[in-house]
Amino acid sequence: MKTRYRLSLLLALLLPATLGAAIEDFGLKEYVRVSRALPHAEDQPWKLVCEMPYNCHFQPWIELEAPAGRELKFNSSNPLVLYLTPTETVTTRAGAQVYEAHAWVSGEGAVYTIPAGATVKRVQYRETGYATRLTGSFTCDDADFNILWQKAARTAYLCMRDHFYDCPDRERVGFWGDGTPELDQCFYLFDRRSHELCRELVLRQLEPKFYPGQHLEFLGEYGLGFYFRQTGDLAALRQIYEPTKTFLFQTYQFGRRGTWFDWGKENKDTAVLETCFYYNCLENLRAMAPLTGHPEDVVVIDQKLAGIRADFDKRFWRDGFYRSDQVKEPDDRANAMAVNVGLADRAKWPAIYENVLSQKTYASCFFDRWVFTALCKMGRSDRALLRMYERYQTMIPCSFTTLWEHYDRWWASHIDAFDDASSLNHGWNPPVLLLSQTIAGISPVTPGWASFQVLPQEAFLNDLHMVVPTVKGPVTVGINKTSTEYALEVEAPATTMAIAGVPKGAFSRLDRIQIGGVTVWDGAYKPGLKGVEWGGEDADYVKFHLAPGHWAVRGQGTLPLLRPKPPAKAAAPAVPLDKRGWTATASVPDSTFAFSGAKIPIDITAANALDGDHWTGWRDMTQMQHPGQWFQVDLGKPEAFNQIVLDNTWALWDSPAQYSVTVSQDGRAWSSPVAAGAGGKGITTIQFTLQTARFIRVTQTGSNPKYHWSIYEFDVYRLP
Repeated sequence: MKTRYRLSLLLALLLPATLGAAIEDFGLKEYVRVSRALPHAEDQPWKLVCEMPYNCHFQPWIELEAPAGRELKFNSSNPLVLYLTPTETVTTRAGAQVYEAHAWVSGEGAVYTIPAGATVKRVQYRETGYATRLTGSFTCDDADFNILWQKAARTAYLCMRDHFYDCPDRERVGFWGDGTPELDQCFYLFDRRSHELCRELVLRQLEPKFYPGQHLEFLGEYGLGFYFRQTGDLAALRQIYEPTKTFLFQTYQFGRRGTWFDWGKENKDTAVLETCFYYNCLENLRAMAPLTGHPEDVVVIDQKLAGIRADFDKRFWRDGFYRSDQVKEPDDRANAMAVNVGLADRAKWPAIYENVLSQKTYASCFFDRWVFTALCKMGRSDRALLRMYERYQTMIPCSFTTLWEHYDRWWASHIDAFDDASSLNHGWNPPVLLLSQTIAGISPVTPGWASFQVLPQEAFLNDLHMVVPTVKGPVTVGINKTSTEYALEVEAPATTMAIAGVPKGAFSRLDRIQIGGVTVWDGAYKPGLKGVEWGGEDADYVKFHLAPGHWAVRGQGTLPLLRPKPPAKAAAPAVPLDKRGWTATASVPDSTFAFSGAKIPIDITAANALDGDHWTGWRDMTQMQHPGQWFQVDLGKPEAFNQIVLDNTWALWDSPAQYSVTVSQDGRAWSSPVAAGAGGKGITTIQFTLQTARFIRVTQTGSNPKYHWSIYEFDVYRLP
């Protein structure tokens, strides 16, 4: 891991900043919460921890009165920023003074180390970020997917600045792999100012030795092709045609050891993957050739494509799935790509689904994008949504507002272990794209959105509303299903044509389709409605061409409305008791631990679990989990409560193996257990009958030989 981060840091330093990059100053803002009521002073150095409403780029600001010559420090509470941005230290002057950090950092909280004798009067933060606005939206009747979309949107924004970053804290590297979903999601999230950053990635000089597999992922329909369909930017296409052709025809070498296509788990079938992506790149190059003035290249490209098609099944098909000799069992990534790029014919889809895509989860959250789209292409959008929910289960409820580098913070490569340096804001997460484009089915048909399609694959979602900020203006779509009607609302901007499809798979029986109250299909198309033309019918959709304007399409019949996943509802947030002034102690002395491969010393004192910040916490580093460890909180006075929440999302696998909860009035005489159980991964919610007490103790009653015990935030609630 250390080698990876050193290389990433070097690359971050080598990548040039985009000239004229538009960075916006959003001004000084108030924190959501500070860990001490201000003004505040102490006679020894102390920490002030401050919370922001979401993960952002920021610079801490402080107003204080202090003696001269004391050290004041500030940084993000996110320890990953220490890879690139050391904690800033200033020496105080005598009297009133104001300081603001020079370097921006990222995170959801700030930590100030205040010198003894200094009085902090006020703290704020200056938020900055790429100068674009969130103009796209997605909502549905399942709060889990709404949360995922919102967290993915914030993640995408945090990975934009002078170029697309893999993450804004640890590395800030312009990987083409991370940049591909980041570019794609911009067109479903942000206004047109974001397109400048997309164009920078498209025109960036290729680096053939820098993860060549990622170049293949970008140079086909998922990067270059996607950008052109969204923008119609033919000038950019002309500029990059020759470098792309050179890379594909001369530079790329098959079978190179270490060619990267995914972190994910091992069993990476690189031979199949690179063949699929190379084929997709050739198809994209073929589409580019006549548009950019290179029609003479089409013959050679067609020969290469035909050669791959003729050889693919002979090399890789193993009677039910695709597999090369590099791996011992089929890889979901490789089989998904064979479906996506068209090398797996439709007759093979059922076997691929049954043998691989319904069974294997080797893909990372980066590559699951392509497994998701393959499932949807097969008509299994229900399974795609369930897979997304199951794999993001620890990210959905957690207190972090962004999505992580790895599922479950698990380094799933050959290391196969918890990765404490895994970013909790990583740009390669694709839920925005998958929900807005694939599930809602909204995408351009002709470059620049002159025509676009709305072909939903919403599966068990019954109520959806989307806005896509296209270069022609916002496309608005609404879907609502009942047991007798499929209602599809489409707003097509001026100078566009919409292809709207009523999905046959939503019905057990489709009787008729009306547009604006007029029947236009009852088994056959009925022409005559102004602004509506017949779009054809296939096995999946009945389609209509719609002129600019608002259209109400209604499919009538019988809809099963199956719900394999009960819809999550947005819950009213429980309000914790105010813990400022509480104190925490534990069965072990306060300490630090060496964080990650960089061995950065991180404070893990008990008080961190009460500071309101889920990046900072307490850990017992003396030994692994064992019976008798305890963590105790003094509320300062008797309080009534009936729920506590132990949040160790940052150290996801450090949940208590088994626990018991006792309470006390004086910290000496303890009750019998008021609750007992096993910890949940990341968040452990413990409910019990209403108690009134001053002290709460959680005791470890189980053991875990592999993981320490951590509590990164301890909250107490009085529920109605």
